[in-house]
Amino acid sequence: MSTSRRDLLRVGLSGLAVVSLGSTMPAFLSRLAMADQLPTTQMSRDNILVVIQLSGGNDGLNTVIPYAQADYYKARPVIGIKDQKLKLNDQLMLNPSMVAFKELYDQGHLAIVNGCGYPQPSRSHFRSMEIWQTAAPDKQETIGWLGHYIDHALRGSQSMMKAVNIGSELPQALVNVGGPVPSIQTVQDFRFKLDNNSRFDAKMEDQIIRECNAVRNESPALEFLSRQATNAIIETDNIRKVSENYKTEVNYPKGLGEQLRTIAQLINGNFGTRVFYVQTGGYDTHSNQVDGHGQLLGGIGKAIQAFHADLASKGLNDKVTTMCFSEFGRRVQQNSSNGTDHGAAGPMFLVGGKVKGGLHGAYPSLTELDGGDLKYTTDFRRVYATLLDKWLAADSNAVLGGKFENLDLL
Repeated sequence: MSTSRRDLLRVGLSGLAVVSLGSTMPAFLSRLAMADQLPTTQMSRDNILVVIQLSGGNDGLNTVIPYAQADYYKARPVIGIKDQKLKLNDQLMLNPSMVAFKELYDQGHLAIVNGCGYPQPSRSHFRSMEIWQTAAPDKQETIGWLGHYIDHALRGSQSMMKAVNIGSELPQALVNVGGPVPSIQTVQDFRFKLDNNSRFDAKMEDQIIRECNAVRNESPALEFLSRQATNAIIETDNIRKVSENYKTEVNYPKGLGEQLRTIAQLINGNFGTRVFYVQTGGYDTHSNQVDGHGQLLGGIGKAIQAFHADLASKGLNDKVTTMCFSEFGRRVQQNSSNGTDHGAAGPMFLVGGKVKGGLHGAYPSLTELDGGDLKYTTDFRRVYATLLDKWLAADSNAVLGGKFENLDLL
């Protein structure tokens, strides 16, 4: 008997009973199916977090600049920024390329969290990024901090797209127990793809549905896979329809802007996604830093400004907060190549309609250094905890494995 899409929806989205899984079941399927046994925390509201990773180690000193301190120019006689057109107060200014960020700041929608880092910092890209993505400086961790959030707070969600990565490489931050997180480049990547040489083709999705349902009762593993596959067919259809009808008058810049436009499309479609993740690189500025770094900072500001203007035009800006971070800052002293080497603490940025704009956290000292590096003044996990507790309605203690004092950011 033919199975309708309505029947499929009922099968695909219904809860599965917890079953005893045999030892022959592949380990990854066991982890997925047994995710229903994880402890539950408070369910999330419909707020959305967008995470932008600035890969390479952004130079915080040339991003939020202590222009009033002579020690800054003493340490950076060539690459120190002197243009003071984007002053934040009588001590700090933004890099002159960050006009878009300054406009967001003046509107009260940009929060700058100074001196973010963690104890005993690593200058290794790999290890420091792992620490930021797992929120575990003291141990080796497999599951990401957002993965823990997905497992703890979104376990009851029916959406196949609780989190989405925009890009080809899934960050460790999204690794979780409950199931795979899709990685896409554009909304068109959600098209259902078939092999033209197989017995299926693009017009035979119903037959795929029938075959999935035919085998679902043969074993717990096949039942689980049938549900996942049929849910994917339904949601890809819906995503394609929404993307085809999406319109915006906002001009997004290329690169990061295009990725954020994809996120805006998905947010507008209301698919139940609570976390989006984007990675953008180029911040490992060991040589000839000034011009290239300025272009990067200007580009990210324009992209984020366009993104939130687009959301605001659709009445969605108050539902989305964007967070930017980098795995470490740079050393205080410029190097012989007119660049900067791997350092430690640096600023984080939050943008959104509900963000409490302004400066947060103490700016690190330029004289009391840790082996030539800035000493952190704000544990980055306090920012994570604030977002979990006050934005995503999750228990940060359960997600992060410890209690971190919230900041007044939202």
